[in-house]
Amino acid sequence: MTDSSSASPPTGPEGGEELLVRLQALLLEADGIEDFLRELVALAATALPAKVHCSVTLRAEDPDHPYTAAASDEAVDVFDQRQYDVGEGPCLETLRTGTPHHIDDVDEEERFGAFPKLARESGMCSVLALPLVPPRQNVAGVLNMYAAKPHSFTRPVREQAAVFAGHASGALGVALKFAGQLQFSMDLQTAIASRTVIDQALGVIMSQESCTAGRAFEILTQASQHRNVKLRELAADIVTKVGGQPPEVRPLWPRPSPLSGEGRAGFRPSAEG
Repeated sequence: MTDSSSASPPTGPEGGEELLVRLQALLLEADGIEDFLRELVALAATALPAKVHCSVTLRAEDPDHPYTAAASDEAVDVFDQRQYDVGEGPCLETLRTGTPHHIDDVDEEERFGAFPKLARESGMCSVLALPLVPPRQNVAGVLNMYAAKPHSFTRPVREQAAVFAGHASGALGVALKFAGQLQFSMDLQTAIASRTVIDQALGVIMSQESCTAGRAFEILTQASQHRNVKLRELAADIVTKVGGQPPEVRPLWPRPSPLSGEGRAGFRPSAEG
């Protein structure tokens, strides 16, 4: 991976294009979506003229339980969790509405219930929450930026941050699309593997009972229901007893998919946060 945290932030009129190039590089070089998001927040923390801490909040399968997918440091990770615990804050409001939220000084903030007090206790004096909205999708997450000094997010800084969030949204959309394709392929492989084992078991039953494939399937299904065992597990048990070893199924693809990391762990569903 490229060490994005050590690179100087893009400046000048072509800064937006440079950020886009960096994000594309992160996407191509990432070992998995978690790795991509870690590099994303590291880049975000250095891409603005203000000194900020960053994190990315993603939706979980249960919309009431978002989680921090990546944080630039542990303090931010802990702070995000406190925000989720109280159920109030600019991050959560942006996740719900898709609208950016900005707190110039938490000492002067009257919105978001208990959040300003939590922010003060955590040393976060100004906040910027920007939606991550991949093309043709709903809000997928939020890019959170926190600063230890009030008034850190001036208008020029917010404009630069909005450009970064826009580019990051597109990159996240690509990463999530890869994740979805990988999950679909793995689900398909599981389904085909199950069907293969079941077909092997049906062959065994047809041979033992001298019956048709339809009758063999009825026998297997009835035995599965009677024993309260999944059809594939019962089929595997039959094949193992006859063949002397568990059934083997050849993988559907010879090499890992892009951004897959180490197998299924390369793309954790949102609910595993």
